Amino acid sequence: MNNNHTTTPQSKQTIDSLWRLEKIILDTLNFKDVVQRICDSVLSELGYLQLGYRIVVLALIDESTNVLKRISISQTPEAQKALEITPVPFQNIDIPMNYSENICIKAIEESKPYVTHDWKDILLPSYNNEEARKIQEIIGIHTSVVYPITYHGKSRGVMIFSMVKSEEEMSEEEKDLIRGYTDVVGIAVQNARLYSDLEETSKRLDEANKKLKELDKLKDEFVSLASHELRTPMTAVKSYTWLVLNNKSGEITPKTREHLEKVYNSTERLIHLVNEMLDISRIEGGRVQLKLEALDLVQLAREVKDEFAPRASEQNLVMEIETDGKISPAAGDRDKIHQVLVNLVGNSFKFTQSGGRVSISVRLKDNMVEVGIEDTGIGIAKEDQERIFQKFGRVEGSLVISKIGGTGLGLYLSKQYIEMHGGKIWFESEPGKGSTFTFSLPLYTGN
Repeated sequence: MNNNHTTTPQSKQTIDSLWRLEKIILDTLNFKDVVQRICDSVLSELGYLQLGYRIVVLALIDESTNVLKRISISQTPEAQKALEITPVPFQNIDIPMNYSENICIKAIEESKPYVTHDWKDILLPSYNNEEARKIQEIIGIHTSVVYPITYHGKSRGVMIFSMVKSEEEMSEEEKDLIRGYTDVVGIAVQNARLYSDLEETSKRLDEANKKLKELDKLKDEFVSLASHELRTPMTAVKSYTWLVLNNKSGEITPKTREHLEKVYNSTERLIHLVNEMLDISRIEGGRVQLKLEALDLVQLAREVKDEFAPRASEQNLVMEIETDGKISPAAGDRDKIHQVLVNLVGNSFKFTQSGGRVSISVRLKDNMVEVGIEDTGIGIAKEDQERIFQKFGRVEGSLVISKIGGTGLGLYLSKQYIEMHGGKIWFESEPGKGSTFTFSLPLYTGN
């Protein structure tokens, strides 16, 4: 009965001590704070003045260099004195993992505690024999006990407990307490490392993200500047070419006319590309402001049909407008939606062969105005459909398409404009049977 009476309080003290230690060192996940708290709180819980403990050192394996590194040391007068007189800075005491003469390495390899009365056993090869023993003598340490730290069955490092008594004077309760400490330390160190690694990774990602934003801003500025600078000379080339083609400078030969028409058309395409790049730069730079108004999409569709009439005649295409009757106005920026319609109808014209049909439909559906552009063209292959609305998302692999050309910016730009309006854009297509591109816009409410 007496044994039970004396053992129970000691066991309770051990559990209480472990609980306090766990709370202290798991209270923070910052790696530097955790490792310092470990050494200080372990020594505090051991009641070092009464039990003879003077210094606690935590050393962890650095897998990148394959050495055992000193990480932290308790903040006691003896530890401070050791740091002052040491010939090797504390943070430079690295023990190679293959140096088995050091009992710290043995404790890790064999997963069991080791005891020494000679500091050379824990400081070689960073110190020589004479240096290790001299410091031990000055500080007055008699015994050092090395306990391995493990986590999930793998050794992570050691804790060194240096005291002014012999190992025979250590009670079983002290040993149980130390073993319990090292288990808690293994968990704390692993958690803190994972958290600190995550913090460091997040920090690097944040820095990289800031740099990417800076580069993106510089890119937008460059595209905007380059577009402005390119547009002026190209407009001049187009204007002078038009003058020559219209005999403003005298008659030209049929061959010269053919060459100049190619120059004129190429310049027009280039101007269109520059304008698209400039528009995208403005959108991505947040510099586009919509001028919303009550937009009659049926009337706008008729205007676009009239614009494409000469081309429809030239390509022998039938162009139609379908509507359910009187359609409520949509809330839209006239210029932007006009550009979207021109892009979509222009694409249908590109991919529809002679004798085909292109139709624009306007209807009300679910409090939205839907506009569809349907053609009887070549359609879009399944493997190409995912990238249709991506920037430079050209459909490749078709002889027809490769002859037509295009930048792949028109659909991307159209999607940006429609989504800025709070609408949606989508398509349906079947190879060989044509495509239908549809976009929706909210109804105009007068707000």
